[in-house]
Amino acid sequence: MNINYYYRNKKTGFSIGVVFDTIVNEIGINNQVIRTFLPYPNATIPSILKNGWFAKNEEKNNYINHITGDVHYLLWFLRRRKTIVTVHDIMYYHYLKGIKKKIWKLLYITPLKRAAHVTFISDFAYKQVSEVINLDMKKVHIIPNPVDSSFTYSPKEFNVKKPIILHIGTLERKNLERTIEALDGIDCHLRIIGELKEQTIDLLKRHHIEYSNGINLTHEEIVTEYRNADVINFPSLFEGFGMPIIEGQATGRIVITSNLSPMKEVAGNGAILINPYSAEDIRNAYLSVIQNESIREQLINEGLKNIENYKVRKVVQQYTDLYKEIYENID
Repeated sequence: MNINYYYRNKKTGFSIGVVFDTIVNEIGINNQVIRTFLPYPNATIPSILKNGWFAKNEEKNNYINHITGDVHYLLWFLRRRKTIVTVHDIMYYHYLKGIKKKIWKLLYITPLKRAAHVTFISDFAYKQVSEVINLDMKKVHIIPNPVDSSFTYSPKEFNVKKPIILHIGTLERKNLERTIEALDGIDCHLRIIGELKEQTIDLLKRHHIEYSNGINLTHEEIVTEYRNADVINFPSLFEGFGMPIIEGQATGRIVITSNLSPMKEVAGNGAILINPYSAEDIRNAYLSVIQNESIREQLINEGLKNIENYKVRKVVQQYTDLYKEIYENID
C-alpha cells in the first residue's frame, strides 16, 4: 500500500510529528510512505488556503491520504474517499466565542464528516467532537497513540532520601505551580523540562524547592531524563491523551497523574490518580510513594502491563486495517 502522511508545518510544534513518526516508521517497513509537511505555520485564512492548495497538489494517485492531526481543514481540499484523519483534541474550540468560534468549527470540526475514516486518540477526544457534530459511527475509530520503542524498561533503585521528580511542560495546564506548592517541605529534586517564567522561579524559591531546568532537548535527551527520574509528574488539567504517562510506565517509573479523562483511562492501574486542583492531594500521593515500597512496586508492575496496550505494532495494525479498506476503494 501507499500512504501520504500530511503533517502540519514543523514550526507549529513537534509533538504530533514525534508520535506519528513512530507509526510511519513502522508502517514504512512494508509499505511505501511519503511525509508531506505544510509550508505555512500560521492559522490565518490566507495560510490555510495556501496550505490546502499545496496539499491538493501533493496528492498522489494510488496513495491514501492521512492527515496526522491539527490541520483538519485539509479535508476540504483532498479527495474524501481516500482520506483518513486523526483527531488529537479540539480544546481550542471551547475557548472561542462568536464569529471566531463559527469559523473554527467550519475549518476544523465540520470537515471531519468528509473523511473516509476519523480516528481519535482517546474516547475523550471523540466525546469532544460528538458534542459538536454527529459523525457516522462506521467511520469512527479509537486508536491510541503508541509509545516510542526507545522508551524501554530501565530498572532504577528508587531514591527514598531525595527522589528526582520529572515534570515535562510548563504551560499553565501542566499544573506546575500547584505541584511546587504540593512539594513544599518534601526533600526532592524537581527536574523541569520547558521554559520557566520569572514568577515560577520565584515560586520555586519561595517554597524552597531544589530544581533544575532543561529546554530544547533532543528526543534522546528526553529518554535519558525519564531514565534518570524516580517519579513522572503529570497532574495536567486537561489533555487530548497524555504521552508522559505511557512513556513513564514503559521506562518503569512511578507515574502520578490526574483523575480526569483521558489521563485516568490512559494510565489504567499503573499510576496514582490525584485531584489536579488539590495541592494537598498531590502532596499525599508523593508521601505515599516515598514512604511505601510495596506501592511503588505495584505501580511499576501495573504500568508495565498497561503499556502493552500502547505498543507500536498493535497500534499500527489498527491503522493498517483501515488503510486496506480505503485502498480497495481507490479508483
